[in-house]
Amino acid sequence: MSITRELWLAIIAVVLVAIVGSVSIHGATTKGYVEEQLYSKNLDNANMLALTLSGLEKDADTLDLFIMSQFDVGHYASITLQKPDGEIISSHTHTTQLDEQTPAWFASLFSPNVEPGVAQVSEGWGQYGVVNVQTDTSFAVASMWKATLRLILGLSLVGTVAGLIGAWFLRLIMRPLDQVVEQAESFSQMQFVQVSEPRTLELKRVVKAMNFLARNSQRIMDEENTRLDLLRHKTQFDVESELANRDYFISILKGQLAFRDTEGVNCIFFLRVVGGREAFLRSGPENRRKRLLQFIASVNECLAQHHHHYTDSRVARMQKNEIAILLTEAHDVVTIAEALHGACLSELSEPGDPKLYQSVVRLRPEDDASSALMRLDTLLDDAEDRRMSDPYLEGSLDTSISLVEENRWNKLLKEGIANQAVETFNFPVLDAERKLVHYQSWAGIEIDNDLRKSGYYTHWARYLGLLPALELATISHLFSYISKTRTKAKFAFLCSEQFLLDQETLAQLYFQVKMNESIAPQLNFEVRESTAARFPHEFESFCSTLKAKGCGIGLKRVGESFSQLMNVQEIGLDYVVIDSAFMADIDHNPANHAFIRGFCSLAHTFGIHVYADGVKTNNTKELFVELGVDGVVSHIEVIEHLLND
Repeated sequence: MSITRELWLAIIAVVLVAIVGSVSIHGATTKGYVEEQLYSKNLDNANMLALTLSGLEKDADTLDLFIMSQFDVGHYASITLQKPDGEIISSHTHTTQLDEQTPAWFASLFSPNVEPGVAQVSEGWGQYGVVNVQTDTSFAVASMWKATLRLILGLSLVGTVAGLIGAWFLRLIMRPLDQVVEQAESFSQMQFVQVSEPRTLELKRVVKAMNFLARNSQRIMDEENTRLDLLRHKTQFDVESELANRDYFISILKGQLAFRDTEGVNCIFFLRVVGGREAFLRSGPENRRKRLLQFIASVNECLAQHHHHYTDSRVARMQKNEIAILLTEAHDVVTIAEALHGACLSELSEPGDPKLYQSVVRLRPEDDASSALMRLDTLLDDAEDRRMSDPYLEGSLDTSISLVEENRWNKLLKEGIANQAVETFNFPVLDAERKLVHYQSWAGIEIDNDLRKSGYYTHWARYLGLLPALELATISHLFSYISKTRTKAKFAFLCSEQFLLDQETLAQLYFQVKMNESIAPQLNFEVRESTAARFPHEFESFCSTLKAKGCGIGLKRVGESFSQLMNVQEIGLDYVVIDSAFMADIDHNPANHAFIRGFCSLAHTFGIHVYADGVKTNNTKELFVELGVDGVVSHIEVIEHLLND
């Protein structure tokens, strides 16, 4: 029972007690007062009647007629004239009749008991008889009942007004109480949210204690994040340049090559500076590092300016004079390479500065890390031998994008969206006992009568601004599939940065989720860690809206930017998927063991499950249990389903 209902019940009980008490007191008091007044009236009437009768002839008929006339015109219950010896000369009475609106119970409780008025009738100097006058009390009872009704109505009105005012005040009191309840519920879901302290002392003490717990949890997370970052930077980053080191980049590359979608345009850009040793040595250590950091800043700034040309970027220092850049799902590689080349040359414009050479290759399905890097080195050595001043791109990449090709892709993708020619490739996420957690769904679309994975077309869809619409069509397909097959399985879908920022598409998504409330909990929506870190407010709004509708929220490719996420303990993440880069050579990589163990411990503190991506072997169960990993995204048990099947 709600507090508001309890308040109303209490007010009703108080009003009822007040009515009963007031009616009882009012009735008893009024009854006594009326009895006094009516008795005085009886005495006055008896005296007046006796005085009049004393002046009349003592003829029995005359006296009876006079008494009868007085009885008829007045409100009397009875008038009796009798001689001293008891002989009744005249007697007139009538039965008291209650008003129709006066209840019998009220009359029985509060009818006044009035003594009759008695006076002596004289004859000369002697006594003729005694007259008894009794007033009719039915009118008094009716008047008392009307007064009581007014009292009851007045008290009821006061009670109603008091209830309304009390409910209004209670609503004011309940607002901070609702916040306290929501905060407590969020704590039970491992969301350590802070709320403003209310003015009510008792609630203020509770909220203050819970806010302290929330701040404490934030402090623990910050400290653990700092510790994990220090551990990761110590083993995976180059101290001088603050970039990923060679070993970590190779792990990233291995993870990318283990990635299930090999149709994407995933490229490595290799930058090498040659010569200029004397000029650099003369500049001094501090200036050398300053110029190195400026060089890297120019690279990062260039990548940021062209972030709409690719999905993810990883930059690493391979050697003292070499930098590697991995871009996934890249579009218009020639433009990116030329922009990088120009940005780097702007930092190498002083006399005696080294020369810059660049090579670019696309990762192939059959590649491993060694073969990909070997192709890069070969191209770069060739560019250096030929003293090329422009980027040296692998043959398949060294082509400009034609308007005809752009129009072709625009037509193909729009037709796919209009015809809902979308599909999903589903990879099971399994827990430690090999039981299904949910399916990781990757989008596919029919192009030229072939079902293509997202990597094949994502760069074009992003370039043409059609990626949000394609992803929305895929989500609609998942809703249709769940409804049609009535499956109980859950499905997770990765949303792009463009999808997260497209308000019109998000509005359509929220509408679809609302229209499919019964199956909405079967969908998990994922966002890349880098996207969530770059757009924290949009991500938080995205999470809160979908969580309120029962959907799950996950983070993909987690590891590098988790510490940069704002208020992650308040977002309500259901799970995170560790980047495949951390899974490469997991069997014999103690540095990654320490990081993953600490990361899992931190995530579990906030009720977040941790799954591993990029695992291709089945013999890691004991290791993952030890590290705290809750499950893996399977690459062996691939399941494809067609809606038309």
